[in-house]
Amino acid sequence: MYFKPLAMTTLSVSLLCACTPETAHRDVNPLIVDTFSVEAASQSQYRNFNGQVMPAELTPLAFRLDGEIASILVKEGDNVTKGQVIALLDDSKAKQQLNDAQAKYELALKQVKRGQELRKSKMVSSAELDELTANFQLAQANLGSAKATMKYMRLRAPFDGVVSSVDKKKFENVSPGEQVISIYQASQVYVKIEVSDSVLAMLNPQSNAEDYQPMVTFSGHSGSYPISYYEHTSELHPQSQTYELWLRMPQVEQPILPGTSAKVSVDLAKAGLDTFKAYQLPMTAIDAGKHIQDFYVWKLEQGEARRYPVVVDQITGNGALVGTGIEKGDVLINSNLRKLRDGMKIQGAGL
Repeated sequence: MYFKPLAMTTLSVSLLCACTPETAHRDVNPLIVDTFSVEAASQSQYRNFNGQVMPAELTPLAFRLDGEIASILVKEGDNVTKGQVIALLDDSKAKQQLNDAQAKYELALKQVKRGQELRKSKMVSSAELDELTANFQLAQANLGSAKATMKYMRLRAPFDGVVSSVDKKKFENVSPGEQVISIYQASQVYVKIEVSDSVLAMLNPQSNAEDYQPMVTFSGHSGSYPISYYEHTSELHPQSQTYELWLRMPQVEQPILPGTSAKVSVDLAKAGLDTFKAYQLPMTAIDAGKHIQDFYVWKLEQGEARRYPVVVDQITGNGALVGTGIEKGDVLINSNLRKLRDGMKIQGAGL
């Protein structure tokens, strides 16, 4: 009689399962989009590069000794002069060591002078005088070390500049070489731009360096300024897959601060470079990335959406001029970009 309830329960579950219709899973319909076929590139004598002003000669500063910070004398954005004290370590122990070293030095000096006089009268031996002389030299060395330690209690600016960051606070303990403050030179303006390997291959910093300078404009500043090549990296950036190129110019009357957006315009003919090949794309085909200079396009390849990084050289009234990342004949998606995922099945005019 104990098996009857269990049998009834099993029968009821079976009947319910038999009455429940099977769930139908519908296939997800492919996303329908508009497409754009890339036409032949146009040749241009001029090329623009978007960039950003970076701190010039950014230098991290640190104490040579460990200890507790007694005072930070500057804040971010302050102007400093060469040799100015900008931070202090607690020097109470160092002062005591200096006083002790000074007293021992003065005592050893008196002893060696007295020994020299007594030696003339042959009242002390040559060995005794040598011992007094050695004690004096040791005291002199210890005094020099104590003075150097006191000097290292003060962190000074190595050049005229502007405080970029203050990384430590009062009463914090620091180790030798641990960054406390960083400063940069305010007399120079550095602009960093990102270029492709094809542009870098054309670059020859020695050719026409004295005859031609690109022109740069800055966001929030009127007018344009000549700027000179400074240096470039020799390895690709791991994320953008571009090279970083730096240019520099003297600071202007209205200071141009780090972080300011810049646009560098190059006359390729005057610079001795080949003309620039650019593709005209509608703005609807450009997908912005997380960072301000990251741009992408979605290509339609074998019925699937594929995302590729591109370099946008200029925004015009007709759209965007793209120099790298696409080729003639590429089919680009220019609608519903926010709905796309890499490898997603697509329906569109390009199929």
